[in-house]
Amino acid sequence: MRATLLLTIAVSASFISCSTSFSARTTPSSRYSTPLALSSTTTQSDTSITKKFFWKWRGHDIFAEYRVPIEKDSNNNKPTVILLHGFGASTTYWRETMSTLQNEGYEVHALDLLGQGRSSKPIPMDTATNAVQQTIGELPEGREMGKNTDSRVVYSINLWGELVDDYASHHKLGESGLVLMGNSLGSLVALSAATGDFRLDEINSASYISPRVKGVCLFNCAVGLNSQNVLKNPNLSSIQVAIFSQIFYVLNALIFDNQALLRYALNNIVTKQLLRDALRGLYLNSPERVDDELVDSFYYPAKFGGEGAVEAIRQIYTNDAGLTPMELHDKYPEVLNSFPLHLIWGDEDAVTPINGDVGAFYCDRVANNRGGRGLTTIDVVKGGHIPFDENPVQTHGAMLKWLEKKVVN
Repeated sequence: MRATLLLTIAVSASFISCSTSFSARTTPSSRYSTPLALSSTTTQSDTSITKKFFWKWRGHDIFAEYRVPIEKDSNNNKPTVILLHGFGASTTYWRETMSTLQNEGYEVHALDLLGQGRSSKPIPMDTATNAVQQTIGELPEGREMGKNTDSRVVYSINLWGELVDDYASHHKLGESGLVLMGNSLGSLVALSAATGDFRLDEINSASYISPRVKGVCLFNCAVGLNSQNVLKNPNLSSIQVAIFSQIFYVLNALIFDNQALLRYALNNIVTKQLLRDALRGLYLNSPERVDDELVDSFYYPAKFGGEGAVEAIRQIYTNDAGLTPMELHDKYPEVLNSFPLHLIWGDEDAVTPINGDVGAFYCDRVANNRGGRGLTTIDVVKGGHIPFDENPVQTHGAMLKWLEKKVVN
C-alpha cells in the first residue's frame, strides 16, 4: 500500500518534467514561431523534421513537440494528429507513437498540459512557501522546464481542452482535418476539445477544433479528472455512494489535500529506483521498455517542480472531476456520432480496466452500434495502462489500421 501511494505521488509529480526545447520551424516559419527565449532543438532526417519548443499561452510556458514529413505528397489527405498525455505523464511516452505516425506521413503534435510535464506549473506567490521556481540541485543540460508562473489557476479537463484548442488555432493546424488521440485523462481532454465542451459562452466562443475533427482515438480512457467520478455510477446504491464519498474525503484530507505531505514525498522520498520499479509494475509484459529516458521524464519533474508541482497534484486529486465520457456522449450525441471514434485498450490495465465503468460503456456502444454507422470501434491489445509504449507494435498496428480504414479513406 505504501509503495502504491508513493508511486502515485511520484508519478503525479512528473507533470513538472524534464525538458528539451525549441525555437521556430523552418518551413513555414510563420506557423511555428516561438516567442520565448528558451533553448530549442531541431533534428532533421531525409524524410522528416522534428522540433521541440515552448509556446506561450496566457503567460505560461507550454512545452510542445511536433514531427512533420519534409515533403508531403500532393495527394496526401492525411489529417494532422494531436497527442494528449495522461495523468502524470508528458510527451516522452509518446515517443514510439510519434515516430510511427511520422513514418506513415502524418504531421503529429504532442504537448504537455499546463501544470504537467515540462510546462509551467502556476503557483500564486502568496500561497507559496518558497520560491516560485524551486530547484533541488541543477537540471542536466537540455532538460529545462517552463517557468512556474505567479498566478492562480483551477485545473480541469475543460481548461486543458481550451489550451489544446488555442494551440491548434494559433498554429493553424488541420488543413486536412484533425485527429485527437488521448491516453487516460488525456482521453477526456480529447473529448472536451472535440465537442467544444470547454466553451464558457457557446454563443460568442467558437471552437476551432470541433468542426475540423476527422476522428478521435482513446487509449485506456479514464472516467474523469480524478476517480471521484466513480460516484456517478448508477449501479451504486445510496449506501455505497455514502461510503465511497467518505473514503474520498478521508484520503483527500489526509493525503492529497495535505501540501506538507506531498511536498515531503516529492523532496525526500521520490528516487529514480522508486520510479523505475513503479513503472515496471505498469509495463508488466515489457519491463525492459522502462529505460532511463522514461524514468528521467518522471524523476526530474518530481525534483524541480517546487510548489507548482504540489499544487498541481493537490488540485488534480481533489478538484471537481468534470463530466464522464458517458455524460459527454449524452450531452453531445450529434457531435460524437458524426466522426469515427476508436478505443484501444490494454487487456491487463489495472488503472482503468476494460471491465470498469468506461470500458463497459464503450464495449456496449460498439457491440450494439449505438453511435450508428459503425463509427465506434474498439481493439483490445496485450498490455496495461500505456499500451502504445509498452506494446507499440500491436497497438500501433491497430491504430494505423483504424486511421487508414475509417479516417483517411
